[in-house]
Amino acid sequence: MALTSRLSKPCLAIVTVLASATAFAESANFEGPDSVENTIAAQKGEQKHWREELSAHGFTFGADYFAKGLASSNGATGDDVTASSGVARLYGQWSLVGRESGNTGSLIWKIEHRHAYSDYAPKDFSGITGNPLNPDTLGYMGLMSPAFSDQGFRVTDLNWKQKINGGRGTIQIGWQDVTNYVDTYALASPWTGFSNLAFSTGSGAMGLPDDGILALSAGHMIGDSFYVIAGIADAKGDSSDIFEGFNTVGDGDYFTTLELGWTASQQQIFTENFHVTLWHMDATDRHNIDPFGSKGEDGKGINFSYSTFVTPQIMPFVRGGFSDGGVALYQKSISAGFGYFGLGGAKNNLGFAVNWSEINENYFLASAASSDNQVTAELYYNMQFGDHFQLTPDVQFINNPALSNEDTALVVGVRGRVFF
Repeated sequence: MALTSRLSKPCLAIVTVLASATAFAESANFEGPDSVENTIAAQKGEQKHWREELSAHGFTFGADYFAKGLASSNGATGDDVTASSGVARLYGQWSLVGRESGNTGSLIWKIEHRHAYSDYAPKDFSGITGNPLNPDTLGYMGLMSPAFSDQGFRVTDLNWKQKINGGRGTIQIGWQDVTNYVDTYALASPWTGFSNLAFSTGSGAMGLPDDGILALSAGHMIGDSFYVIAGIADAKGDSSDIFEGFNTVGDGDYFTTLELGWTASQQQIFTENFHVTLWHMDATDRHNIDPFGSKGEDGKGINFSYSTFVTPQIMPFVRGGFSDGGVALYQKSISAGFGYFGLGGAKNNLGFAVNWSEINENYFLASAASSDNQVTAELYYNMQFGDHFQLTPDVQFINNPALSNEDTALVVGVRGRVFF
């Protein structure tokens, strides 16, 4: 059944903007909501005349600034814990060839600066990164805002994207964020959707490299509804020093993925969608949940995702994964939730989800964990005010935080975004 037979035209417009989706076109869109093309498309209605002129010649760009804060009175030792940080981003796409044929070739870039306001950033709030023995953290086996780190300057995208077969396929090569093409769905964005990794790419049961590394990825439609996406990326790549990738990519340590999926509409693959993702990640000392091991174990696993609209505005989803080895946070992870688009305003969206996870027994502190499984719930409401500002209050509840003296933890947060 075609997507347009399920949704009204107004709803299609809502999904396009609120899920950071690309504008509808004849070509397939294999990228998730955080890709440069889709991020810019979501801001298209706010572009000034001079930017529209540039866009007509194939040059589009955008910029934004985020601020994020988290707080809880249920730290690992019962104390109050807080963390806050900011991210500045500049991104763009320059379509240089094939714009008339549909086989467009484009240069993609995204540069960022990630910085903490507090002693440590929200990425380290859970306690499993940075110093995992720090008592001033949550004691949670998970990542609550992994994009909000204190990394400093970084390059997340610098690659060439080539559409083929009239836009039915895409090949990208260069420095890429693998979460743009791996296990995507409409609410995966840490910038506009859920904050917790359990509800994002991989559901916590997938080992992930840095999100700015040398990679080759490709996607293609198989008929009208089925598709395949595959990729290989440098498992040792460092997004803060991208040119070091020329040295590490030859070491033979890779992150490889193969995804098979079905969609009701090739233009919006990550909304009406079912997919299964197979992945493998070679063991490295950079992404190893046992830092005292020499290189740890390789990781591998399978993830799945299903999302569909049951009303013109409500999109439930079920996602999860199963992993083996020494790179993923969880050995098992299952999430279920929904997104409500257009709630309280045409550009607002609400998300709610619950996750059950079993922590990876290879984690070096797993033997000291108070529980081998956790239940996490998150509720957020992304509100847009005017053309250039978004505010997202967020509440997360954790039952049995694995590395905490507390039985439960309540975390409140807020995310702000200024963009143009």
